[in-house]
Amino acid sequence: MDGRGKIMRNNNITILGTGSYLPSNIVTNEQLCKHIDTTPEWVENKLGIIERRIVVDETTADLAYNAAINTLSNANIDKEDLDLIMVVTSSPDQISPSTACTLHNMLNIKKDIPSFDINAVCGGFVYAMSFASTLISSGAYKKILIIASETYSKHTNVYDRNCVFFGDGAGGLVLGTSKNGWNVGHIASNGSGSGMTGFRMPLSDPFTMIGKEVWEQAVKVLPESIKIVMNEAKLEVDDIKLLVPHQPSINILKVVAKELGMSMDNVKAVQHKYGNIAGASIPIALHDAFVNNEIQKGDKILLSAVGSGWAWGSMVINYED
Repeated sequence: MDGRGKIMRNNNITILGTGSYLPSNIVTNEQLCKHIDTTPEWVENKLGIIERRIVVDETTADLAYNAAINTLSNANIDKEDLDLIMVVTSSPDQISPSTACTLHNMLNIKKDIPSFDINAVCGGFVYAMSFASTLISSGAYKKILIIASETYSKHTNVYDRNCVFFGDGAGGLVLGTSKNGWNVGHIASNGSGSGMTGFRMPLSDPFTMIGKEVWEQAVKVLPESIKIVMNEAKLEVDDIKLLVPHQPSINILKVVAKELGMSMDNVKAVQHKYGNIAGASIPIALHDAFVNNEIQKGDKILLSAVGSGWAWGSMVINYED
């Protein structure tokens, strides 16, 4: 480990299947902009968001459960074959017990397997992938369920313009063993955003966000982190089939792609229909890519995200059997 954070290479590992779950309630820019001082056109042009899904009476655990059922079905994995459950969330239903333990119970898994939450906000899924990959590479675990679930609508003020950024949803995958698959991950944090800056979600009041600070951090650390994992994996931009990033705004993704010399055709963007779903953005976008046959065996995939605090990371995945 050096000043760049922690870099990990894991061999004999692959994605066994992906899944997602989105609430049925669609909320458009026009609906939200009735209450705030901005326009639907500004939201679409600056953020790339047209609509998002918002829960009506579902909980974070409910979304996680439905995403887990979909993920296990797509992976063709029996729930009793799981060795561990990780839930990525920064919007849990309660501080304790963990959403992962709640999900364990909702799935009615009979085995006593470890279950715990990870909170690195929008960067949480990359953190979970890094930890899970290391555990599988160690030989101690064979199948790990990672679910990211967020209900940020419960923490937003509909009269604050920041409400247009976020949506609700859940996504996930099962990580397992493989002969030829590998990944290289990088995670880091500097703690400089832990005060009343950038993005903050108190226990009781609605969250606050300073968009300029989020922008400045994202366009700095995302390209840096991606270059670290690509260099470690000895890959060039042309080797990457798809970058599946966190979905903060379309303009941030464009800046990152330009810095990397990557075409936006190779960047997976789904914020137009889902908004920013914090830690769940990457697995939802990743599942969307698999469903639309944008990823095939042998492809190199990039994941990258930054969350408040600041905590960020990237992972390049060699997707093989």
